[in-house]
Amino acid sequence: MLRGKDATLAAIIETILNDEPETQDEIAKKLNISRRYVAKLLKPLIDDRIVLHPYIVDMNKLSKLEIYGNIEKPLYNVMALFDKMGKNVLYNLDKVFNALKTRNLEDAKSIIFQDYALNKLEEEIHLSIKMDNLKYLPMEQTILLSSIASNIERCGDYLSNIAEEITNGLYIKDYLHEDINEIHDIIRKMFIISMDMALNKKMTFEIYDLEKKLHEKLNKIMKDLVENEKCKSNNINYYIQFGMFLKDIERFGDRCIKIFKVSREFYYGPLQEGSGDIKKDS
Repeated sequence: MLRGKDATLAAIIETILNDEPETQDEIAKKLNISRRYVAKLLKPLIDDRIVLHPYIVDMNKLSKLEIYGNIEKPLYNVMALFDKMGKNVLYNLDKVFNALKTRNLEDAKSIIFQDYALNKLEEEIHLSIKMDNLKYLPMEQTILLSSIASNIERCGDYLSNIAEEITNGLYIKDYLHEDINEIHDIIRKMFIISMDMALNKKMTFEIYDLEKKLHEKLNKIMKDLVENEKCKSNNINYYIQFGMFLKDIERFGDRCIKIFKVSREFYYGPLQEGSGDIKKDS
């Protein structure tokens, strides 16, 4: 945590990013400090052209300074959109599994129809990144934000794929119900953890244990499917269709891991070789 003049300088930079002041007097009034103190703290950054007048911050240059990691970037709008995307995915995740178990074709169709809403939110995020103060973020960070949005949107695509399979006749046979309930719980937890990382910087490495559990469960389901359907040639279409469903579930889990990793890199930087969880990321 920053203290003293470094903390004040960070507050000055955040004021520039959020309020776009035109004078040092505006900054001083906002922070209840003297204009002279503002000028003193900003002078080295102005001399190095990290801060330009009228007050604009060169985030690429600022990112090289130690103070950068302690500055809250202007991400409010993007975080709000991430939150909306996450809630959309969770709602449709529960809805698609319920439709799968109850053969509710209307719910399945509504998930397919609503997929455009998630696409629109992703487009809003890409637009926000190009506008306002976010355009001053280093290129590497804007790429990471875009990647988070794209991976959340892809989660929605996999749910839409499953909903489409339901409308084409996909259903759960009795001997698979318990396992399907379990994979629903697993990927739901994985997605919540990944979004907690994206929204709240919270690292919970339980997600890797859940990923392992998901793959084990998917393998078990495939074995059970082979054993129960092997002598039923008339059910070959069910076998293929259910395999496609399981593949979408696996891909959903993979995207959760990507959201988690990319979000962690955005907040904490690239994983350093030899760090504690390098093995988990290999």
